[in-house]
This record gives sequence, structure tokens and C-alpha cells, in this order.
Amino acid sequence: MSYSVRSLIKVLNFLNSLKMKNCIIPLRAGIFLTLFLIATTAIGQPGAKEDQTLITRSVDELLVDEEHERNLIEKNLPQKATVKPKKTRRLLIFDLNVNYGGHKSIDYANYAIARMGEETGAFETVITRDTMVFQTKNLQQFDAVFFNNTVGNLFRDKKLRQNLLDFVNAGGGLMGVHGTTAAFTYWPGAHEDWPEFGVMLGARGAAHRENDEHVYVQLEDPEHPVNRVFGGKDFDYRDEFFRFQDPYSRDLVHILLSIDTKKTDMEQGRAFGEVLREDNDYAVAWVRQYGEGRVFYCTIAHHPQVFWDPIMLEFYLDAIQYAFGDIEASAVPSNKLN
Repeated sequence: MSYSVRSLIKVLNFLNSLKMKNCIIPLRAGIFLTLFLIATTAIGQPGAKEDQTLITRSVDELLVDEEHERNLIEKNLPQKATVKPKKTRRLLIFDLNVNYGGHKSIDYANYAIARMGEETGAFETVITRDTMVFQTKNLQQFDAVFFNNTVGNLFRDKKLRQNLLDFVNAGGGLMGVHGTTAAFTYWPGAHEDWPEFGVMLGARGAAHRENDEHVYVQLEDPEHPVNRVFGGKDFDYRDEFFRFQDPYSRDLVHILLSIDTKKTDMEQGRAFGEVLREDNDYAVAWVRQYGEGRVFYCTIAHHPQVFWDPIMLEFYLDAIQYAFGDIEASAVPSNKLN
């Protein structure tokens, strides 16, 4: 249900509550007007037959008051695609949050990734919060969907959800970062509403320690093409590192990066949620196969500066080209290797 329809329903409820005989707006007329507006604004909502122009944002609208940060991103963008695209590629960036204010990094990621596509020629980008993009006729225009830090129950329309499943099953790419593991949950609290999205993405969970946690990251698969930029070397990083829960499993996903628990102080800082796992398994990034589709997720995306870090920008470029199918790489679950 759209914001406008919900607002009009509130108006209707208000009118129904009026008991004053000398009300300026006659009650019946007010109710009739409200119902008429609800009917007309419903056109273009999920299930409606009328076409609706998608509401999108251009890269020129992003970070307009953040010239210094824009310049940092521009300075550190990859200059060329890792591999030549097999065809003209289009990436959908969806950044809606519901009942959550959204991470500050969202527009930095939007800007960096859109400009990355332009600079390298690897892909074109459309940025939107409009759920109508998940209608079949719109979704089929893209090669991959990037859920950019999307927290909350983004849409409940069963047809739109099925369209997304069908898109990935048929070979479309799916990407998520950080808060995407709380997408399609009721927020606050991350109460599950669509379990299959968690299965498709590879995990649920948003527990973490302080948002500047110092973590030593180990490459679980140093030779994996998406890990190319790290040159086979482990590294340390400060960000907000999520801990994951079911359906996360090494039987499900191919781990790219994980927390090196031998080097990292696993008790540092405050805990927000259940941050300790009995199996001591703390993934940071992974890929997986879902039907014919390629899925990528990484938790490193809380802070804006992630998106002017040249290493992380290269990493995300390779992840995008993997999701498209331009970079070919294994997604065999980690527990099934060897």
C-alpha cells in the first residue's frame, strides 16, 4: 500500500471519528471524497493494470553538498572493467528502507557504483526506491539487482516477491551489503516476513559490536576471482561487522572473506544483539548460486568511507561483474569444496 493511500485512510478514520454537528466539511461528503481519492491513487499500485512511470534518481542528484567526498570517490574509482562485459549491462540499485532511517553510506554507495559503471563502461545504473521496478516488465530490463543497505519490510506484494525470485532463478544477479540481511523483516527487531529471501541471500542477522570494530579479515578463497584485488593477502579493517544466523551455513554459501578469530579481539566494545557463535564461524563476504542466478553479499558497507576506499571499490566492481555473469567463478558451498 502506498504512502498516499495510507494517509487517505487516516483521513477517513478521522472523519469517521467526528461527532460535531457543525463540522465545516459534511461527514458524508468527506467520506465520499476520501474514497474517491483512494480509488484514483490506487492506480499503479501492486496488482494494478495501469502503467506507472518509475521514480528514479540520477547520479547528479547525489551528494550535492558533499563535494570533498565526491572528489575522493572520483579520485579512487576503478578506471577500467576487470573483464569486458559480454553485452551491455544494466544494474538496478534499490535503496528503500522501511521504519528505519537508513545508513549514511547509502548515497555514497549509490554515487560510487553509478560512477564506477560510467567510468569503466562495465554497466549502466538505475537508482530507485520505487517498488514498481519489481514488476516483470521493469525487472526484465536489468541484469542484476543491488539491494543497497535495505532494512525493513520493503514490500509485501506476493507477485512482486515472486517476480524477484523468478528473476534470480532464471539467471539474474542479486547483490546485498550490510543491512540487506534485514530486508523483508519487520523493523525494529528484524522479525522475519519472507524466509525465502534470507535463503536466497544466504543469511539473516544484524547483530554487531561497535561500528568501528577492528577486525582482521582472512581470505577464505585467495584464488577466487572476486577476491582478486586483495592479492592473496589478508587485511585488517574498521567497520560495523554483522554476525549472521540461520539460514547462514557453509553448506549454503561459498565464503570469500571471514573474521580471523585468532587475531581479532572478539570481546572488544559493546555488543548489540547476540554476537557470539558457538561454531566460531564469522563470515564477512560470500557468493552463492540460486537457481541459475549469482548472489553476492558483503557486510563491509556501514561507513561512507568504504566507498572511496580504492580496494573496496575494486572488490565491489568484481562482485558486480560476477553477479552479471561476466566474471566466471565458483559458487560451490565452502563445506563441499575438495
